[in-house]
Amino acid sequence: MKRLTDDELIKELEERFTFNQKALSDLQEMTKKLETMNAKLQESEGLKSHFLSNIRNEINNPLASIMGLSQQCMCREPESERCVATARMIYHEAFSLDFQLQNIFIAAELEAGEAEPAFAKVDISTIIDRVAESLEFQSDEKGMDVRADRKQPLVFATDARMIRVILVNLLRNAIEFGPEKGHVDVSAAIDGNNLRLTVEDDGDGIPKDDQQKIFDRFRQLDSGTTKGHRGHGLGLSIVWSLVEMLGGHIDLESDVGKGCRFTVTLPAPDVEVRDIAQEGNMFLFDDAEQF
Repeated sequence: MKRLTDDELIKELEERFTFNQKALSDLQEMTKKLETMNAKLQESEGLKSHFLSNIRNEINNPLASIMGLSQQCMCREPESERCVATARMIYHEAFSLDFQLQNIFIAAELEAGEAEPAFAKVDISTIIDRVAESLEFQSDEKGMDVRADRKQPLVFATDARMIRVILVNLLRNAIEFGPEKGHVDVSAAIDGNNLRLTVEDDGDGIPKDDQQKIFDRFRQLDSGTTKGHRGHGLGLSIVWSLVEMLGGHIDLESDVGKGCRFTVTLPAPDVEVRDIAQEGNMFLFDDAEQF
């Protein structure tokens, strides 16, 4: 057996020490990654738990309102004006409930990989008008002015259902988080082969550090016991996913105290589109699946 010199022994020890140091460094790095992953999993579980608690209220509250308001309309000698106002409130509560449920269904489709674009030639102006009309009660209640700037008609090849879902979530958020007697501007334009949709409000704005977080599923910036707005934190994550599915991107410009400006840019599909969307007389989905 060959005897090692002192220099060879020292070199061998140094190599083993270096190897052990690297192994220790790799282990520490892996530990940090596991800790980060664990923290994200815990945060995700917390967000889901909050979501389940929140969605229970979002469904129960409108249902209770619908039942109570319906009872008022069943009085023997109803006052016409009072019943009209009550019926309008019933519709609003029913719309709010349906909106929450449809967002859940869409999120489930996206999660399961079942959502696919169905491209057709769509009149974007008609969709904007019908989305704004469906949100009149909510905007009137806050004295807000929803202003639309678009050409008539404005035809673009895209998925009509997905465009409606994108617009209704952006507009509803703008109204929900906007100030009393504020305004919301929605515009649409075709620039070359791209469709550009913009929704702008004069609300409180979003801090820079939070601007990416709002697109996370179940995320709400004002969640917790002090939550002052309806919703369950799915809307903007759905918007983000649908925009990506249509091959586009969404940009947010916002400063605290100066409102928000969401801009969705969608390219024309790279396939020939001949079909014309036959959904101009409907609001969302179809007669059995109204938003």
